[in-house]
Amino acid sequence: MNIFQQANKLYIEKRYQEALNKYHIVADKFGQKVVKYNITLCEKMLNINTKNPSELLDPITEILLYNATEDTYKCNAEKLKSNLIFYSKLKTKKSEELGIKKINPIPSDWPTDLVLPPLPKSTNDYNWLLEREHKESTDNINTGLSIIIPTFNRSKILDITLACLVNQITDHSFEVIVADDGSKEDLTQLVRKYEESLDIKFVRQKNYGYQLCAVRNLGLRTAKYDYVSILDCDMAPGKHWVQSYISGLLESSDIALIGPRKYIDTHSITADDIFSQPDLLSSLPEIITNNGVAGKKEGEVSVDWRLEHFNKTDNLRLCDYPFRFFSGGNVAFAKKWLFIAGWFDEEFTHWGGEDNEFGYRLYRAGCFFKSVNGALAYHQEPPGKENETDRAAGKAITIKIVEQKVPYFYRKIESIEKATIKLVPLVSIYIPAYNCAAYIERCVASALNQTVTDLEVCICDDGSSDGTLSLLEKLYSDHPRVRFMSRDNGGIGAASNSSVKMCRGFYIGQLDSDDYLEPDAVENCLKEFFFDRKLACVYTTNRNVNPDGSLIVNGYNWPEFSREKLTTAMICHHFRMFTARAWNLTEGFDEKITNAVDYDMYLKLSEVGPFKHINKICYNRVLHGENTSIKKIGLQKENHFKVVNKSLSRQKLKNVVYHPLTKKDNCRKYKLTKT
Repeated sequence: MNIFQQANKLYIEKRYQEALNKYHIVADKFGQKVVKYNITLCEKMLNINTKNPSELLDPITEILLYNATEDTYKCNAEKLKSNLIFYSKLKTKKSEELGIKKINPIPSDWPTDLVLPPLPKSTNDYNWLLEREHKESTDNINTGLSIIIPTFNRSKILDITLACLVNQITDHSFEVIVADDGSKEDLTQLVRKYEESLDIKFVRQKNYGYQLCAVRNLGLRTAKYDYVSILDCDMAPGKHWVQSYISGLLESSDIALIGPRKYIDTHSITADDIFSQPDLLSSLPEIITNNGVAGKKEGEVSVDWRLEHFNKTDNLRLCDYPFRFFSGGNVAFAKKWLFIAGWFDEEFTHWGGEDNEFGYRLYRAGCFFKSVNGALAYHQEPPGKENETDRAAGKAITIKIVEQKVPYFYRKIESIEKATIKLVPLVSIYIPAYNCAAYIERCVASALNQTVTDLEVCICDDGSSDGTLSLLEKLYSDHPRVRFMSRDNGGIGAASNSSVKMCRGFYIGQLDSDDYLEPDAVENCLKEFFFDRKLACVYTTNRNVNPDGSLIVNGYNWPEFSREKLTTAMICHHFRMFTARAWNLTEGFDEKITNAVDYDMYLKLSEVGPFKHINKICYNRVLHGENTSIKKIGLQKENHFKVVNKSLSRQKLKNVVYHPLTKKDNCRKYKLTKT
């Protein structure tokens, strides 16, 4: 083993001082230039090892920790002052504006009779979804509805709700699961009363206080059918409630259904009255609810506050934040979403908020929402607020959890003086990393040092062999805004998928491991997302620089986005941000191709929502001769045409072929023909 190999072995073993000594011997024999990079890495690792974890934090993270609690995080006044000055300087640095030249957004050689299919009219356009997806087979689906009824005491009200389920008019099977949150009343006799008329189960947990989410999850774990619903014990369903929900879920299991409610007083009627008069509840007058938080008063009655919005948005089809109307007392969805988005969050131990948080996770994961008039349920008002939870007091607590865990819609950008680290960030920047030890620290610093502070950085080390992982461990193991993982080398597609799946933010930005951002990159993109909630992706442009940051030339910039132009050329330049929801509506990055991976991904995203281009240079693309698009230009061209044809096929334009006009590797001239 020669001395250079010995030095490399010592470095891999994290014996940095010994490795450095060996590299210096190599430098003396063969020249400093041969091992300059290796010496720099060793010195960096040795410098990092001498620092405390808190000394490795960036200035903005220090400010966020200081704002959260001065006692836990010690930061002296001078340090805080210098950090705030650092942030102020970031705010003054603005990305370079580019002049906008007039162009025809549709390429001149685009076939006049070729029309791309329309995009959804909102982020929740379930009609678009039904047009896009293939009709699901129900062969492997256990068709039926498992109805979870959480309860705490209230046997009389529960009796009426169960009687209404006996009266259901439906072609489908259903079961009832009464989930008891530790009632003092013995509800077993009531459940046994319905064993002959309903497929009914009873599950119970000890009284630990208000544990609605836990008891819902207990019931859901018991469900035998592939479609589930939540029905509060005081929500008496109309006769066609089950039929309406199952019919909707059979149309698409990717749509969560929401039933409206009416407020009535049932204290003077019994379950026997319901058996003898199936339409009794619909004949009762509407009243003013005791629930001052959820009800909306109109004249002498309370109405479901959501109805107005249901009407204005075509039953939520045209709504860009439908999860806000997902009130858990009367909803239905496919059980598969529990395994995709997660179960109800049991941190909610006071009234309210848990259904919005759960609905948000469904929305982020790609689920759609629809209100269904046929799933009407009657909210039974107990006299004198019997067994009522203090809803106003509960909401005052849970709204703070919602603000921490639901960044979309509820979260506003805070001033630096008040900003703190949130449980779930608004923005995630993902970085696929492979053999980038020389560049990764600058790359991550540019993501952390943004004018928008509500963000995290997610890194996937793709089996690097140059010490990248060691450097990440030293720099970021204790960093509250950086998360990283390592996997066996699988290529850029696999590393990108892994890093995006780590992201918790609603808005996700892409940063390559050898590149770096301008300080206002995220802020510029977020402004567009906030202005238009329908956007799937916002992107800027870039400059090409040498590894030392010196300018080579400004990057290619097509000034206006169009789907037609993107179908013929990769005009979606760095910096790119997309929504987690849009990404989850695609198949993700293609792990079978080695380049044109980004082009393929942004074609997929362009099929599920609109894009917006910002004519500013927000991204620095480092060219060092190892870039895949430069080294494998022939394969790049081959995959370029392959991914476009896949996009046309996904959009049901299978009779259109996109093919090259020449065999030259660096030529992208094309022709679109119909077969």
